[in-house]
Amino acid sequence: MITKQQVNHVSRLIKQNLNKPDFAIIGGYHGVNLGDIALGESVKFVLKDLNLKGGLQTIYNIDKWPWPKTKYTIIGGGAIGYASSLIKLKNRLSGNYSKLAFLGVDFNEFEYSDEILKMLKEAVWISCRNEFQAHKLQEITGRKDISFNPDLVFSYRRKECEELRKSKKEKTLLVNVVPLYGSIKNNEFVPIEKYREERPELYKSFDLMIQSYKEGVQSVIKKALSEGYKVETIPFTPADATAAKILLEDLPVKHNAYDENVYKMTKKIGSAQRIFATRYHATILGIKTGAELIPMAYATKNDKLLNELGVDDSKFISSINLAEGINIFPEPFKINDDLVKQWENASAETIKKAIKKMQAN
Repeated sequence: MITKQQVNHVSRLIKQNLNKPDFAIIGGYHGVNLGDIALGESVKFVLKDLNLKGGLQTIYNIDKWPWPKTKYTIIGGGAIGYASSLIKLKNRLSGNYSKLAFLGVDFNEFEYSDEILKMLKEAVWISCRNEFQAHKLQEITGRKDISFNPDLVFSYRRKECEELRKSKKEKTLLVNVVPLYGSIKNNEFVPIEKYREERPELYKSFDLMIQSYKEGVQSVIKKALSEGYKVETIPFTPADATAAKILLEDLPVKHNAYDENVYKMTKKIGSAQRIFATRYHATILGIKTGAELIPMAYATKNDKLLNELGVDDSKFISSINLAEGINIFPEPFKINDDLVKQWENASAETIKKAIKKMQAN
Protein backbone atom coordinates (compact mmCIF):
# COMPACT_ATOMS: atom_id res chain seq x y z
CA MET A 1 0.00 0.00 0.00
CA ILE A 2 1.35 3.40 -1.01
CA THR A 3 1.24 5.94 1.83
CA LYS A 4 0.49 9.64 1.67
CA GLN A 5 4.08 10.31 2.79
CA GLN A 6 5.47 8.32 -0.15
CA VAL A 7 3.26 10.24 -2.59
CA ASN A 8 4.46 13.56 -1.13
CA HIS A 9 8.05 12.35 -1.34
CA VAL A 10 7.79 11.57 -5.05
CA SER A 11 5.87 14.81 -5.63
CA ARG A 12 8.78 16.84 -4.22
CA LEU A 13 11.13 15.12 -6.66
CA ILE A 14 8.89 15.76 -9.68
CA LYS A 15 8.29 19.43 -8.82
CA GLN A 16 12.00 20.11 -8.41
CA ASN A 17 12.84 18.52 -11.74
CA LEU A 18 10.19 20.66 -13.43
CA ASN A 19 11.28 23.86 -11.65
CA LYS A 20 14.76 23.58 -10.13
CA PRO A 21 15.17 25.47 -6.83
CA ASP A 22 18.05 27.81 -6.00
CA PHE A 23 19.10 25.73 -3.00
CA ALA A 24 18.99 22.00 -2.34
CA ILE A 25 18.08 21.51 1.33
CA ILE A 26 19.24 18.00 2.16
CA GLY A 27 18.26 16.07 5.28
CA GLY A 28 16.17 13.22 6.65
CA TYR A 29 13.11 14.36 4.74
CA HIS A 30 11.50 10.99 3.98
CA GLY A 31 8.15 12.07 5.41
CA VAL A 32 7.85 9.75 8.40
CA ASN A 33 9.13 12.14 11.07
CA LEU A 34 7.47 15.53 11.46
CA GLY A 35 10.52 16.94 13.26
CA ASP A 36 12.79 16.22 10.29
CA ILE A 37 10.33 17.80 7.87
CA ALA A 38 10.08 20.83 10.18
CA LEU A 39 13.86 21.31 10.02
CA GLY A 40 13.80 21.51 6.23
CA GLU A 41 10.68 23.68 6.11
CA SER A 42 12.35 26.11 8.53
CA VAL A 43 15.25 26.65 6.12
CA LYS A 44 12.79 27.01 3.21
CA PHE A 45 10.95 29.82 4.97
CA VAL A 46 14.12 31.76 5.72
CA LEU A 47 15.12 31.40 2.06
CA LYS A 48 11.68 32.68 1.10
CA ASP A 49 12.26 35.76 3.29
CA LEU A 50 15.34 36.41 1.14
CA ASN A 51 13.36 35.87 -2.11
CA LEU A 52 15.18 32.60 -2.73
CA LYS A 53 13.76 29.16 -3.40
CA GLY A 54 14.72 25.94 -1.67
CA GLY A 55 13.65 22.36 -2.23
CA LEU A 56 13.77 19.46 0.25
CA GLN A 57 15.88 16.50 -0.84
CA THR A 58 16.35 13.30 1.13
CA ILE A 59 19.87 12.33 2.11
CA TYR A 60 19.00 8.64 2.40
CA ASN A 61 18.32 8.32 -1.35
CA ILE A 62 20.36 11.26 -2.61
CA ASP A 63 22.62 8.82 -4.51
CA LYS A 64 19.77 6.79 -6.03
CA TRP A 65 16.99 9.24 -6.96
CA PRO A 66 17.42 11.91 -9.69
CA TRP A 67 17.21 14.90 -7.36
CA PRO A 68 18.28 18.00 -9.33
CA LYS A 69 21.74 19.35 -8.54
CA THR A 70 21.67 23.01 -7.58
CA LYS A 71 24.35 25.67 -7.27
CA TYR A 72 23.96 25.81 -3.48
CA THR A 73 23.61 22.92 -1.02
CA ILE A 74 22.43 23.19 2.58
CA ILE A 75 22.50 20.21 4.92
CA GLY A 76 19.50 21.21 6.97
CA GLY A 77 19.85 19.90 10.48
CA GLY A 78 18.93 16.70 12.26
CA ALA A 79 20.76 13.50 13.21
CA ILE A 80 22.40 12.97 9.82
CA GLY A 81 26.07 13.55 10.65
CA TYR A 82 26.88 9.87 10.23
CA ALA A 83 29.56 8.57 7.86
CA SER A 84 26.97 6.46 6.02
CA SER A 85 25.03 9.60 5.08
CA LEU A 86 27.99 11.93 4.58
CA ILE A 87 29.65 9.59 2.07
CA LYS A 88 26.53 9.84 -0.12
CA LEU A 89 26.78 13.62 0.04
CA LYS A 90 30.49 13.49 -0.78
CA ASN A 91 29.80 11.36 -3.86
CA ARG A 92 27.03 13.69 -5.03
CA LEU A 93 29.16 16.85 -4.80
CA SER A 94 32.21 15.29 -6.49
CA GLY A 95 34.75 17.29 -4.52
CA ASN A 96 33.15 20.73 -5.04
CA TYR A 97 32.36 22.08 -1.56
CA SER A 98 32.58 25.81 -2.25
CA LYS A 99 28.78 26.22 -2.05
CA LEU A 100 28.09 23.74 0.78
CA ALA A 101 26.82 24.58 4.28
CA PHE A 102 25.98 22.38 7.26
CA LEU A 103 23.32 24.02 9.45
CA GLY A 104 22.58 22.76 12.97
CA VAL A 105 23.57 19.20 12.10
CA ASP A 106 23.69 16.56 14.83
CA PHE A 107 27.19 15.06 14.48
CA ASN A 108 27.36 11.84 16.52
CA GLU A 109 30.48 10.29 14.97
CA PHE A 110 33.95 11.78 14.99
CA GLU A 111 36.01 9.13 13.17
CA TYR A 112 35.60 10.01 9.51
CA SER A 113 37.50 9.00 6.38
CA ASP A 114 39.93 11.42 4.78
CA GLU A 115 37.37 12.06 2.04
CA ILE A 116 34.68 13.15 4.51
CA LEU A 117 37.19 15.20 6.52
CA LYS A 118 38.14 17.03 3.32
CA MET A 119 34.48 17.92 2.77
CA LEU A 120 34.12 19.16 6.35
CA LYS A 121 37.29 21.24 6.06
CA GLU A 122 36.26 22.88 2.78
CA ALA A 123 32.55 23.50 3.43
CA VAL A 124 31.61 27.19 3.55
CA TRP A 125 29.75 26.90 6.85
CA ILE A 126 29.39 24.36 9.64
CA SER A 127 27.18 24.69 12.69
CA CYS A 128 26.24 21.86 15.03
CA ARG A 129 23.37 21.04 17.35
CA ASN A 130 25.38 21.69 20.53
CA GLU A 131 28.64 23.09 21.86
CA PHE A 132 30.26 19.69 22.51
CA GLN A 133 29.88 18.66 18.86
CA ALA A 134 31.24 22.00 17.65
CA HIS A 135 34.39 21.58 19.77
CA LYS A 136 34.90 17.99 18.58
CA LEU A 137 34.61 19.00 14.92
CA GLN A 138 37.03 21.85 15.51
CA GLU A 139 39.52 19.30 16.88
CA ILE A 140 39.29 16.84 13.99
CA THR A 141 39.17 19.44 11.18
CA GLY A 142 41.46 22.13 12.58
CA ARG A 143 38.78 24.74 11.84
CA LYS A 144 38.08 27.47 14.39
CA ASP A 145 34.90 28.78 12.77
CA ILE A 146 32.59 25.85 13.60
CA SER A 147 29.71 26.97 15.81
CA PHE A 148 26.45 25.76 17.32
CA ASN A 149 23.10 27.49 17.29
CA PRO A 150 19.47 27.20 18.42
CA ASP A 151 17.65 24.43 16.57
CA LEU A 152 16.58 25.44 13.05
CA VAL A 153 12.91 24.89 13.90
CA PHE A 154 13.06 27.92 16.20
CA SER A 155 13.21 29.97 12.97
CA TYR A 156 10.01 28.41 11.59
CA ARG A 157 7.13 30.86 10.83
CA ARG A 158 8.20 33.32 13.53
CA LYS A 159 5.35 35.81 12.99
CA GLU A 160 2.64 33.14 13.02
CA CYS A 161 4.11 31.52 16.12
CA GLU A 162 4.25 34.87 17.92
CA GLU A 163 0.55 35.31 17.16
CA LEU A 164 -0.14 31.80 18.47
CA ARG A 165 1.70 32.61 21.69
CA LYS A 166 -0.64 35.56 22.21
CA SER A 167 -3.81 33.72 21.19
CA LYS A 168 -6.44 32.30 23.50
CA LYS A 169 -5.91 28.59 24.15
CA GLU A 170 -8.42 25.78 24.29
CA LYS A 171 -8.49 23.77 27.51
CA THR A 172 -6.79 20.84 25.81
CA LEU A 173 -3.87 18.62 26.74
CA LEU A 174 -1.99 17.27 23.73
CA VAL A 175 0.01 14.11 24.39
CA ASN A 176 3.10 13.14 22.39
CA VAL A 177 4.52 9.74 23.36
CA VAL A 178 7.08 7.55 21.59
CA PRO A 179 8.25 3.92 21.66
CA LEU A 180 11.19 4.81 23.93
CA TYR A 181 14.41 3.27 22.57
CA GLY A 182 12.35 0.40 21.25
CA SER A 183 10.09 -0.93 18.53
CA ILE A 184 6.59 -2.36 18.75
CA LYS A 185 5.93 -6.02 17.98
CA ASN A 186 2.59 -7.71 18.65
CA ASN A 187 1.49 -4.68 20.71
CA GLU A 188 4.54 -5.03 22.96
CA PHE A 189 7.55 -2.72 23.35
CA VAL A 190 10.84 -4.42 22.48
CA PRO A 191 14.27 -2.80 23.06
CA ILE A 192 16.32 -1.93 19.98
CA GLU A 193 19.58 -3.88 20.02
CA LYS A 194 21.89 -0.98 19.10
CA TYR A 195 21.09 0.70 22.40
CA ARG A 196 22.66 -2.20 24.31
CA GLU A 197 25.98 -0.37 23.85
CA GLU A 198 24.81 3.22 23.16
CA ARG A 199 22.51 3.51 26.19
CA PRO A 200 23.25 0.44 28.37
CA GLU A 201 21.58 1.94 31.46
CA LEU A 202 18.31 2.20 29.53
CA TYR A 203 18.62 -1.11 27.71
CA LYS A 204 19.17 -2.98 30.97
CA SER A 205 16.09 -1.43 32.61
CA PHE A 206 13.96 -1.21 29.46
CA ASP A 207 10.83 -2.87 30.89
CA LEU A 208 10.86 -0.69 34.02
CA MET A 209 11.42 2.43 31.87
CA ILE A 210 8.39 1.63 29.69
CA GLN A 211 6.22 0.78 32.70
CA SER A 212 7.19 4.03 34.45
CA TYR A 213 6.49 5.96 31.24
CA LYS A 214 3.04 4.39 30.93
CA GLU A 215 2.12 4.99 34.57
CA GLY A 216 3.45 8.54 34.48
CA VAL A 217 1.68 9.71 31.34
CA GLN A 218 -1.56 8.00 32.39
CA SER A 219 -1.37 9.85 35.69
CA VAL A 220 -0.88 13.18 33.86
CA ILE A 221 -3.89 12.46 31.65
CA LYS A 222 -6.17 11.40 34.51
CA LYS A 223 -5.30 14.58 36.41
CA ALA A 224 -6.00 16.71 33.32
CA LEU A 225 -9.34 14.98 32.73
CA SER A 226 -10.34 15.61 36.34
CA GLU A 227 -9.59 19.32 35.79
CA GLY A 228 -11.84 19.50 32.75
CA TYR A 229 -9.25 19.21 29.96
CA LYS A 230 -9.89 17.49 26.67
CA VAL A 231 -7.04 15.12 25.85
CA GLU A 232 -5.75 14.31 22.36
CA THR A 233 -2.63 12.60 21.03
CA ILE A 234 -0.19 14.44 18.75
CA PRO A 235 2.08 11.88 17.00
CA PHE A 236 5.27 13.04 15.29
CA THR A 237 5.83 9.67 13.58
CA PRO A 238 3.52 6.77 12.63
CA ALA A 239 5.16 4.77 15.44
CA ASP A 240 4.14 7.48 17.95
CA ALA A 241 0.51 6.95 16.98
CA THR A 242 0.83 3.20 17.60
CA ALA A 243 2.64 3.73 20.91
CA ALA A 244 -0.11 6.07 22.12
CA LYS A 245 -2.82 3.47 21.60
CA ILE A 246 -0.86 0.97 23.70
CA LEU A 247 0.31 3.31 26.46
CA LEU A 248 -3.02 5.11 26.84
CA GLU A 249 -5.30 2.08 26.54
CA ASP A 250 -8.82 2.45 27.95
CA LEU A 251 -8.42 6.19 28.63
CA PRO A 252 -10.97 8.61 27.08
CA VAL A 253 -8.45 10.15 24.71
CA LYS A 254 -8.89 11.24 21.09
CA HIS A 255 -6.24 9.54 18.99
CA ASN A 256 -5.08 11.66 16.05
CA ALA A 257 -3.38 10.14 13.01
CA TYR A 258 0.16 11.09 12.02
CA ASP A 259 0.32 14.01 9.60
CA GLU A 260 3.53 15.38 8.05
CA ASN A 261 2.01 18.85 7.41
CA VAL A 262 4.16 21.00 9.70
CA TYR A 263 1.99 24.13 9.48
CA LYS A 264 -1.19 22.20 10.28
CA MET A 265 0.45 20.53 13.29
CA THR A 266 1.96 23.82 14.50
CA LYS A 267 -1.50 25.43 14.52
CA LYS A 268 -2.87 22.38 16.32
CA ILE A 269 -0.26 22.68 19.04
CA GLY A 270 -0.77 26.45 19.16
CA SER A 271 -4.48 26.00 19.89
CA ALA A 272 -3.87 23.91 23.02
CA GLN A 273 -3.17 25.18 26.50
CA ARG A 274 -0.88 22.30 27.45
CA ILE A 275 1.35 19.67 25.83
CA PHE A 276 3.00 16.53 27.18
CA ALA A 277 6.00 16.44 24.84
CA THR A 278 8.49 13.64 24.37
CA ARG A 279 9.86 14.28 20.89
CA TYR A 280 12.50 17.01 20.68
CA HIS A 281 10.57 19.01 18.10
CA ALA A 282 7.24 18.50 19.85
CA THR A 283 8.91 20.26 22.76
CA ILE A 284 10.21 23.06 20.50
CA LEU A 285 6.86 23.65 18.77
CA GLY A 286 5.18 23.68 22.18
CA ILE A 287 7.66 26.34 23.29
CA LYS A 288 7.25 28.39 20.10
CA THR A 289 3.45 28.43 20.28
CA GLY A 290 3.24 29.32 23.97
CA ALA A 291 1.93 26.05 25.39
CA GLU A 292 2.40 25.00 28.98
CA LEU A 293 4.97 22.19 28.88
CA ILE A 294 5.15 18.83 30.57
CA PRO A 295 8.38 17.64 28.93
CA MET A 296 9.71 14.07 28.96
CA ALA A 297 13.38 14.44 28.11
CA TYR A 298 13.85 11.11 26.36
CA ALA A 299 17.26 11.99 24.85
CA THR A 300 20.30 13.99 25.92
CA LYS A 301 19.47 16.68 23.35
CA ASN A 302 16.18 17.31 25.19
CA ASP A 303 17.94 17.77 28.52
CA LYS A 304 20.41 20.20 26.98
CA LEU A 305 17.69 22.19 25.23
CA LEU A 306 15.71 22.65 28.45
CA ASN A 307 18.81 23.47 30.52
CA GLU A 308 19.97 26.05 27.95
CA LEU A 309 16.53 27.67 28.21
CA GLY A 310 17.06 27.98 31.97
CA VAL A 311 14.85 25.05 33.00
CA ASP A 312 16.10 23.23 36.10
CA ASP A 313 16.32 19.41 36.05
CA SER A 314 13.71 19.28 38.81
CA LYS A 315 11.06 20.51 36.36
CA PHE A 316 11.19 17.52 34.02
CA ILE A 317 11.76 13.77 33.91
CA SER A 318 14.37 12.02 31.75
CA SER A 319 14.55 8.49 30.37
CA ILE A 320 17.11 7.71 33.07
CA ASN A 321 14.61 8.76 35.74
CA LEU A 322 12.02 6.43 34.22
CA ALA A 323 14.55 3.58 34.16
CA GLU A 324 15.04 4.18 37.90
CA GLY A 325 11.30 3.81 38.50
CA ILE A 326 10.45 7.51 38.84
CA ASN A 327 7.05 8.13 37.25
CA ILE A 328 5.66 11.33 38.78
CA PHE A 329 5.88 14.23 36.35
CA PRO A 330 6.36 17.78 37.72
CA GLU A 331 3.77 20.51 37.18
CA PRO A 332 3.60 22.17 33.73
CA PHE A 333 5.50 25.39 33.05
CA LYS A 334 5.86 27.91 30.24
CA ILE A 335 8.99 29.44 28.69
CA ASN A 336 9.13 33.24 28.75
CA ASP A 337 7.88 34.76 25.48
CA ASP A 338 10.79 37.22 25.21
CA LEU A 339 13.30 34.39 25.51
CA VAL A 340 11.46 32.38 22.86
CA LYS A 341 11.56 35.34 20.46
CA GLN A 342 15.27 35.78 21.16
CA TRP A 343 15.96 32.15 20.25
CA GLU A 344 13.76 32.38 17.15
CA ASN A 345 15.67 35.41 15.87
CA ALA A 346 19.05 33.86 16.67
CA SER A 347 18.15 30.72 14.73
CA ALA A 348 16.93 32.69 11.71
CA GLU A 349 20.00 34.96 11.73
CA THR A 350 22.33 31.95 11.70
CA ILE A 351 20.61 30.57 8.61
CA LYS A 352 20.75 33.98 6.89
CA LYS A 353 24.46 34.41 7.66
CA ALA A 354 25.24 30.99 6.21
CA ILE A 355 23.25 31.74 3.05
CA LYS A 356 24.96 35.09 2.53
CA LYS A 357 28.40 33.54 3.05
CA MET A 358 27.59 30.86 0.48
CA GLN A 359 26.50 33.49 -2.03
CA ALA A 360 29.59 35.59 -1.43
CA ASN A 361 32.01 32.68 -1.75
